[in-house]
Amino acid sequence: MTVGLACNSDGSEKLEPIFIGKASKPWCFKKQSPEQCGFYYRNNSKAWMTSSLFEEYVLVSPVV
Repeated sequence: MTVGLACNSDGSEKLEPIFIGKASKPWCFKKQSPEQCGFYYRNNSKAWMTSSLFEEYVLVSPVV
C-alpha cells in the first residue's frame, strides 16, 4: 500500500490523500467502492505511484 500526500509550499492548498494498492477491489471495502468509503484509491501491479497515476491525481483530486 502506498499513500500519497500533496500540498503547495505554504500549505494553503492540500490535495486529498491517494491510496495505491495491488488489488482492484480490496476485500477490506467489502461490497462498497473505495469512493463510497471516502477514499481516492487506485491500483497497479506493484502498488507504486506512477507518472500516469500522479498526473491523474493532480488533475482530478479536489483541493481541501
